[in-house]
Amino acid sequence: MCGFAGYIGLKKTKPSTRQLDKTLKILFRRGPDSKGKKLHTFDDKIIHLIHTRLSIIDLQEISNQPFEDEHGSIIFNGMIYNYLELKVLLKKKGVKFNTNSDTEVLLKMLNVFGTNSLNMLDGMWSFAYYNKKSNYLMLCRDRFGEKPLYFAKNKRNIYFSNSIKALSALYPKKISLNKNKIEEYLRYPDKSSGLNHLTFFNQIESLEPGCFLKVNFKNLTLSRKKYWNLKVKSTNINYNDAIKKIKNLTSEVIKTRTRSDVKSCLLLSGGLDSNTIAAKIKGKSFAAYSLISSDKKYNESKFIKMSAKSNNLKLHLIPSENSNSLFILKDLIRNSYNLIPATTALGFAILCEKIKKDKNKVILTGAGGDEIFAGYYVNFLAQILSFKGSKLNEKKIFWENNIKKFIRNPLLKNFQDKKLKKNLHRLNFFIEEDGLLNKYFLKQKKYKIKKYFKDPFYNNMFQNLFCQSIPAQNIQYDLVSMNYSLESRAPFLSHKLAEYVYSLKKDFFMYKGQTKSLLRDSIKKIVHKNITSNYEKTGFYSPFMSFFKKKDQKNVIDLIVRSKVIFKFISKKRLLILLNKKSKHISHTESKLLFACLNVTILEQLIYKKSI
Repeated sequence: MCGFAGYIGLKKTKPSTRQLDKTLKILFRRGPDSKGKKLHTFDDKIIHLIHTRLSIIDLQEISNQPFEDEHGSIIFNGMIYNYLELKVLLKKKGVKFNTNSDTEVLLKMLNVFGTNSLNMLDGMWSFAYYNKKSNYLMLCRDRFGEKPLYFAKNKRNIYFSNSIKALSALYPKKISLNKNKIEEYLRYPDKSSGLNHLTFFNQIESLEPGCFLKVNFKNLTLSRKKYWNLKVKSTNINYNDAIKKIKNLTSEVIKTRTRSDVKSCLLLSGGLDSNTIAAKIKGKSFAAYSLISSDKKYNESKFIKMSAKSNNLKLHLIPSENSNSLFILKDLIRNSYNLIPATTALGFAILCEKIKKDKNKVILTGAGGDEIFAGYYVNFLAQILSFKGSKLNEKKIFWENNIKKFIRNPLLKNFQDKKLKKNLHRLNFFIEEDGLLNKYFLKQKKYKIKKYFKDPFYNNMFQNLFCQSIPAQNIQYDLVSMNYSLESRAPFLSHKLAEYVYSLKKDFFMYKGQTKSLLRDSIKKIVHKNITSNYEKTGFYSPFMSFFKKKDQKNVIDLIVRSKVIFKFISKKRLLILLNKKSKHISHTESKLLFACLNVTILEQLIYKKSI
């Protein structure tokens, strides 16, 4: 993991030394182990490449960035998990290496194969690559968007970074808040990040996942290309063969994602995803960290302790409540100029503090497991509603007898609801927000989101992967982990795994009525039966105010009330009523709204240089 930024444009409008130094300072937490700058010139233009390194693979100074050879130069944030295999391929082509880093492998791949190399990479990344011979600059982001990449352009110059704040330091003019995006975030805080390429600032865009930009040096124009799309393609593989293949694939992706030259650990819950990882790293020297809620409904400590014991993991149980969350939230926003999608980020930050204190550098998470293997009950509902005739009746009966009792959201209890059917393609997106949040806004407004498929099940799955759940999780995992100089890895966000799973029959996702049946059945022999047989997905939730110390709760309310931006969209009168409610009377959706309001207020006061 690293921080990077850069500039391409006219020499006479280049960033000052002061701007470059400020940028490096901002990027320090993303890469505290080394820093570097590289200047390339051609005709009347220059390229500035800026990098700070968090050393994970090949800790030697020779692997610091910007990294270059006679053919190209690169600044890179991320990890190429299959770098050892690619290195063998390149050596067969006569390529020689000076380091043991994945950075050098990535550079050589781009030198030899150009943009075709992107389809050969397995990893998470954002990078800027300068090809010296062909004289072009490429900006690229990984398939699922685990690593961020932002850019800004004016008539003469292009600026880029994996940090909005760092980019703002390079940009020659003061950046301004994008009020439309702010409103979008207030309405849908945990979903807005995946709706479009806009950021919270008018001047700055985000490069979409699975895309690259090429810069035309002559006129400094940008051409954008999508290099990867996940496709649904049905094969005739039987269920048992599919399970065998998934066993092998999950073992492979977890093995490559544990490659590291530094101390690593695991985020452990009571669910299938993290327990799959725990079982497959058994025997390795890993510690496990778990956030524990005082709310019995969300407390999974029984399963967590069971897993840690069976997999010989040193377990750290960390309470979520009464932490210094207000300071943490301010710190996250102050260092990123980004807004946090959900309160779960605060929980992750609490864990990261402990993880860093214990001198870990790499964190494995179960992110992506629910989205790849259909782990949300709303997916089950969408699948039921996609069937017809006798099969539909069969699924309904199973739902009533086996699944319904675990559902907390009253809007998901009854799949006969006509409104639910009518808006099926928007099922997961609007299930909570429609009608529940609108009453707080001055104007009722709905956003149209992309319809990927007519089939409600596949459409809902793709919404989670590319529009809702995963984009929000990626922001949180990257923003929070990098704030603590840690690298976060998500083994399940593997394109090989996703492509295989989406080639299977739709029935396999909920085989014999089991949620996440493909993953569940693939791990039955290695994960404790009490975990694989547990169908109640608890997740994690703490009421908004429970994250803050009592002495900070008044400050939280005062901050929100002082905002000028949020009350352009939200009724102050109604929000004050909500703020004065007791926590137990505030719904999950209302809690999300309050958290979003606090985020906007903090960013607003930072930008307008007010005291926070």
